Amino acid sequence: MSIDKASQDLKYLLDRNYNRTTAINLVVNRYELSEKNCNLLHRYVFPEKEIRAHRKKICPPRRMRGKKIVIDGYNVLITVEAALEGKDTVLGMDGILRDVKGIFSKYKFDKNSEKAIGKILEKLKEFKPSSTLFIFDSQISKSGELAAFVRERMEEHGLTGDAITSPHADKEIKKLNCITLSSDSIIIENVDRVIDLPSKISRL
Repeated sequence: MSIDKASQDLKYLLDRNYNRTTAINLVVNRYELSEKNCNLLHRYVFPEKEIRAHRKKICPPRRMRGKKIVIDGYNVLITVEAALEGKDTVLGMDGILRDVKGIFSKYKFDKNSEKAIGKILEKLKEFKPSSTLFIFDSQISKSGELAAFVRERMEEHGLTGDAITSPHADKEIKKLNCITLSSDSIIIENVDRVIDLPSKISRL
């Protein structure tokens, strides 16, 4: 299957320090892959040094008990939605579940969002962090409405914390460097501890 060969070729290139974007483009063009398979490669394949580094930072969800946590809002929400649908996710070579839809900039807040948020908050209530901060990218349509919805539902679940929007969400998340819920490799590389919550919600 071409995606399997493409994954092998991409890892070979990344392990030899090829630029990630250049390597992905080479492989995608060689195997004439679809946009969805391109997204899959981007979220699945990592060089060995990054796989080891990411795995060292992954904590079990129980580690959030009594701790402050920060949630990469859209990243986690989109992945949980995909996981609940049982499709469009991939378990990366680093052991972290990611979505492969590539819909970030086109994301729409709807009934599926509400369901996914409910599942996320149920898990947070189970693991009992001392404080939870959701950070949503403000450039996405209806981010303010989404943050307000999350704040309301957090209160209903008895969870302490907040949900905010920011034009520089990734930067703020990295700066806070709390226990972080995200599958974004750039964020993972810049924080000390990461929890993969979507994999605990997945119906698979």
